[in-house]
Amino acid sequence: MRKKIVMYFHRRKMEKDPFSTFDAKRSVYHDFFKQGLAEGFDMYIASGKTDATGPLVFNNAYRYNGIFFEPETESIEADAVFDRSGGMSFPTEDAGSKTLNNIHFKRLCNNKNATQEFIGDFMPKSSQIKDRAGLLRQLESFSPSALVVLKPANGMCGNGIVIDRAEKIKQADIPEGREYILQEFVDTSRGIPGIIDGHHDLRIVIADGKIVLSHVRAPKEGSLLANVAQGGSIKEVPLENIPAFIIDRVKKIQERIDEKFNRPVYSIDLGVQNGAEPFVFELNDQIGFPSEKMKNSAVFIKSVLQSLGRLADV
Repeated sequence: MRKKIVMYFHRRKMEKDPFSTFDAKRSVYHDFFKQGLAEGFDMYIASGKTDATGPLVFNNAYRYNGIFFEPETESIEADAVFDRSGGMSFPTEDAGSKTLNNIHFKRLCNNKNATQEFIGDFMPKSSQIKDRAGLLRQLESFSPSALVVLKPANGMCGNGIVIDRAEKIKQADIPEGREYILQEFVDTSRGIPGIIDGHHDLRIVIADGKIVLSHVRAPKEGSLLANVAQGGSIKEVPLENIPAFIIDRVKKIQERIDEKFNRPVYSIDLGVQNGAEPFVFELNDQIGFPSEKMKNSAVFIKSVLQSLGRLADV
């Protein structure tokens, strides 16, 4: 019997082509579903709440027929789910073994303080901040002129990040009930040999236990934030161009993550200080699909489908 693979979104307009507005990524999403069919899976997309009769039962699924998506008249039970919901309401604990990624890994990636507790030995000097008194106390370990970074523990897309001198960060507002992380600034101005000359954020994507995609982001002029949402630029990095010292560091992190969380799909965002010292900025469990211009998009698709096939067979 053919295994049922579902790509799940929290909210997505369900129609013949739910990816019609995805521009340069539209064809890659369709390639994902076409390749899934070619490998013997029944491929679906679903959105909204799952059915109360089971954590992997969907009432509003659309089946991919090789050209477009057509609605299923009955509910289906997935054998494996590729979670694209972005929120923390899915998957539930009992759906974890069949979902890429499980809820435990999502919680780790969605809290930078939790990430620091798990892989802090690969990150810049970091401290948890829960209130203004804690911020002032931790800032005592920095010289007033030192650059430091203050981030919301649950922030995304660079929103809310402040990079400034320690003496200026003392004035930062810490809303009650919101956690932050205070980090030593990583000076990436010397770039990465063979990849980029100046400030950067290197993303390395891992799927099915191997590196499958990489790109580098650079901040816009006058900024230190490389997030595309903050105006940064993005360029694919050929995997063979990634320096060996970065690969070695990534493999050590990967071994720890893959062993504990059953080989999820994720990215490691890092920066290189002095051209030779890699430091992790954050982990991401929701990986944006590559664009059709990225050469390794086919590798990404194949590895994700291999992961889903592995979960479907559990």
